[in-house]
Amino acid sequence: MEKRRKEDTGQRQCGREGIRRASGALGRVLRPHRRRIMTAAALMFVAAAVLLALDSLIPFPPPTERVLSASTNWSLLFAHARERGGGGGSPVDPAGEPRGGFSPVQPPLSLMLYKVRPGDTITGIAQKLGMNPDTISSFNRPEGRGVHNLTVGESITIPSQDGIFLTIEKDFEAQCARNGVSPEDVIAANVVGREGVAPGASLFFPGVQHVGFAYSQSLGTAVLNPLRGAWESSTYGYREDPFTGERRKHRGVDLAAPMGSTVKSASDGFVRFAGEDAVLGDYVEVRGQMGYSFIYGHLSGILVKTGKVISKGDAIGFVGATGYATGPHLHFEVRRNGVPQDPSLFVFGLR
Repeated sequence: MEKRRKEDTGQRQCGREGIRRASGALGRVLRPHRRRIMTAAALMFVAAAVLLALDSLIPFPPPTERVLSASTNWSLLFAHARERGGGGGSPVDPAGEPRGGFSPVQPPLSLMLYKVRPGDTITGIAQKLGMNPDTISSFNRPEGRGVHNLTVGESITIPSQDGIFLTIEKDFEAQCARNGVSPEDVIAANVVGREGVAPGASLFFPGVQHVGFAYSQSLGTAVLNPLRGAWESSTYGYREDPFTGERRKHRGVDLAAPMGSTVKSASDGFVRFAGEDAVLGDYVEVRGQMGYSFIYGHLSGILVKTGKVISKGDAIGFVGATGYATGPHLHFEVRRNGVPQDPSLFVFGLR
């Protein structure tokens, strides 16, 4: 035993001596670089202090965005809905029946403003915010009217969640089922009681998006330019009549192009009329969806017949100067339920 204790003591002494030698060697290696090490440590400390100071000066949210209304206290919003006739329950469960376990709650809709920057588009803003462009377009460009026209500095309304406003039908439950959303979620998103769900009212349907022609409208792709490369010689609105000089409203746009240039259909639809008019000359009217129709006037030749179903981009005629015209051009109109609309609100590239 005594011999083993002596051996252990000797081993510990050798270990301590090895550590002292190693420490001395490390000190001799680092001693010439001590000043550099201290300088580097001081610079790192100063850099950290500067970064912290700059971080405190950076505003959040950015100055180009501000919250219009934020649902920071859901209990108050729910209480407000009950005061307005929510039937005694929360907007999530108007019947007042308790729900066991965990269930996701549909958050109320809140809004924010976004100030348009140079180069922004509806689609680009939506991608940047991780949203469906249909949502942002529907809030700011109903039926896609002017979706191509953004002005730098313009304030765009940004909702807190994807979805669209819909007019309430007589059978609200069936409407919700058709759109794949529960009535309770619609009520919760709008923070309304059952009295607010009346036919004809407009409510936000969370998660719902347009389909078909309506979706193409919201993206600005529903209506094509019927005569690409043409010069827009006259815009929509009031102007001097080229023959009389009187001030009259121009119900479409004039697109000047060489005689015989091919005119293509701006939208899907069927040919409601193909024939002659004293003012429009040889013209074609194409009836599209949602009450829209498109007029192509002053044609030198017509390629379609009344009743023909056509697709967007199909050739329908040739540029001419028939009817009330001073030279070869296409008179192009967009009408909604027979009422002329500004084509520049639907066609990219028009003034």
